[in-house]
Amino acid sequence: MSERVAIIRNRFAGQGKSSLVDRIAEKLRRGGQHVRMLNTEFAGHATELATKIAATGEADVIVAAGGDGTIREVAEGAYGHKVPVGIIPAGSANVLARELGYMKSGQVSARHVANALLSRDIVDLYPFEVERDGRVQLGLCWVGVGFDAEVLRNVSPSLKEKIGRTSFVPAILQALVGDSSLPDITWHMHKNTKGTCGWALLSNIRRYAGPFIVTKKTTYNSHGLACLMSQEHGAWPRIMDQLAIGMRRFDKRAGVWLLEKATLHLGSDQTPVQMDGDFLGFGMVEVTPKKHPLPFRAFVRR
Repeated sequence: MSERVAIIRNRFAGQGKSSLVDRIAEKLRRGGQHVRMLNTEFAGHATELATKIAATGEADVIVAAGGDGTIREVAEGAYGHKVPVGIIPAGSANVLARELGYMKSGQVSARHVANALLSRDIVDLYPFEVERDGRVQLGLCWVGVGFDAEVLRNVSPSLKEKIGRTSFVPAILQALVGDSSLPDITWHMHKNTKGTCGWALLSNIRRYAGPFIVTKKTTYNSHGLACLMSQEHGAWPRIMDQLAIGMRRFDKRAGVWLLEKATLHLGSDQTPVQMDGDFLGFGMVEVTPKKHPLPFRAFVRR
């Protein structure tokens, strides 16, 4: 039985991935699917498109073609409806696509992605809610408060478009130099549950920044976020954090714990914040795990 597939494409994501999206769309058509392509025109447009499609039942699956930010926008529009979300990995890091099995041996294959979408395998992903300056957004992967948000703030969009993930190297170096000047990150949940840290990372999935495993405390299909809080400020503590991530030992270094039901308040007016690889700005954030999952198409190993 054929499906109605709506592909929401961010044409500006990744490096020359437009032909990949077109090839996958053609494979879906050859597989008997009715495919409609919609291009985003501005930030937040993917959410608007997905909301309309999900609410009116215009498609049986909504596919996000872009990076983790595009996937997040599509998911935000689809959340609360029964329409599943699929992925065409067309970003730089494609972290969630790796997590859900769309990346075969770490590489993007048009055939593999098309087969994953055609398989109709569904998994539940438990998202979270982020409130900042009165605006509420849905998150899928992580919230970074401090260092990694500063890295994203330093990344040049034009350089990223030209050289991809290599553009993060000068941004990381700049953030390392400036980390000692960042304010302590204060956090609290209840009256007597509070503290400070140098860098906070709240992760809904195991992977981070591409192929790295940042935590084993949580998975996309379980409720709750792993809270990793690294102490101290400065270049050396942040370098040690990155080494721990590379060695899959950040859980131990950061003293991970699970946020399941409460709302976690983090930061102050001067705190940089990122969500799912997008720099949000500065300010205190409130992070709350969502109770209900969002259906995603995924490559399920049998």
